[in-house]
Amino acid sequence: MLIEMLAAAAVVTGAGQEFAPQIPGGPERVAPRGDYRDSCSGEYVNRGRLYADCRTNRGQIRGTSIELNRCGNYEIRNNDGLLVCGPNRGEYEDRPGGGGRPDRPGGGWGGGRSSVTIFRDADYRGASFRFDNEMPNLANTGFNDAISSMRFQGTWEACTDAYYRGQCVTFSNDVRNLRNTGLNDRISSLRPVRGGGRW
Repeated sequence: MLIEMLAAAAVVTGAGQEFAPQIPGGPERVAPRGDYRDSCSGEYVNRGRLYADCRTNRGQIRGTSIELNRCGNYEIRNNDGLLVCGPNRGEYEDRPGGGGRPDRPGGGWGGGRSSVTIFRDADYRGASFRFDNEMPNLANTGFNDAISSMRFQGTWEACTDAYYRGQCVTFSNDVRNLRNTGLNDRISSLRPVRGGGRW
């Protein structure tokens, strides 16, 4: 009887596969296996798509993503900063030279050496997470409308709505408490920005 129960449990959990419990309200953190992990970082899965920051042959970091349902049994790899699986190529989430979504005056958005570490509570306390590339929608990260302090490397723009809409503020310096900025527990998207800006 015990053997039968263990066998049934193995079928349910998918023995031999990577498995991790999902946190209610949090991001889908179970990223698929593949050697892309050797040269990519910050990988996460959102709505069936794998996102990661991958290193190119020249050492640059590119934001990239790929639809998982196209990969089937193929292993996911990093091909010069782009996620690929078998004959399928992913997409860049930025553009060469810091392109990305240049839909605001001031130009280039994209990776480089910029990073932001967000904290759920003021004074850099509580749950935290670091982003090295733009996050157009925090809805599935567990931090949507739940950020109270931030540390920056470089200049970043934070907006109250997804896809860089609503009220947006540019930050260059760490913020111990977002209460005075009007963005406390209101941020839904973040991206690095080239150029000036102050807070």
